[in-house]
Amino acid sequence: MSTDTEGETEADSATTSAVRTDAASVLEVDGLRKEFGGVTALDGASVEVREGEICTLVGPNGAGKTTLFNCVMGAFPPTAGSVRLRGEEITGQQTHETVQSGLSRTYQIPRVFPELTVRANMEVNQRHGDESVLATVFRRTDAETEGDIDRWLEFVGLASMAEAEASELSTGQQKLLNIAAALLRDPDVLLLDEPTAGVNPGLVDDIAGMLAELNEAGRTFFVVEHDMEFVRRISDHVYVLADGTNLVDGPPEAALNDPRVLESYFGR
Repeated sequence: MSTDTEGETEADSATTSAVRTDAASVLEVDGLRKEFGGVTALDGASVEVREGEICTLVGPNGAGKTTLFNCVMGAFPPTAGSVRLRGEEITGQQTHETVQSGLSRTYQIPRVFPELTVRANMEVNQRHGDESVLATVFRRTDAETEGDIDRWLEFVGLASMAEAEASELSTGQQKLLNIAAALLRDPDVLLLDEPTAGVNPGLVDDIAGMLAELNEAGRTFFVVEHDMEFVRRISDHVYVLADGTNLVDGPPEAALNDPRVLESYFGR
């Protein structure tokens, strides 16, 4: 649909012309609102992530991107709106419940247990029930899970450091460890919060290649990112937020070159 014609609808004004895959919706965020006291961080934001695509969320600082991730994952209870995973309502679930439902995420600042080995960090993130983190580390990991750990560490290039303490890894390597640990859970959708932040350019290329390979194999991703070159490189569909609500969505080139987006980012 055109966004430049006279008499456009309100829905048109938030959508860039696009032909999108007709794959089934996996994750649906509908009218999400989040208030912190007198501050509205999200104001009716909506996102749809479809099966087998890399969907990216961008926007200026303070647009509400990480808040949206936190509401989806259950870290923050939304003030209003809904989150559905494969059609099932997961709004307001606790984070561990959301993970068991089929979502997993990484963070802009990588989260590791620095004094545990790389392998032990993976073991902490295996699928488990109600036992504590300590119990997870010290219980015997079954052979199938050990094989999966080896496979994902090999995939992200950390196999040779499996017995090193996580504190010995660079920021970029810790991000790779977080991605591997999230993949170990075999999520329906993997949420990546700024996977290239603080990462050297060579590793950015590696991450882009990994995402492309995983996506080709059928993995679904929802990514928050500031690196627009990276966004253009990896994305099937882009949502742009501004002031906590939808501004534009569409294929990367169309969405990122939309005049409203240029105005929001650059004041022009």
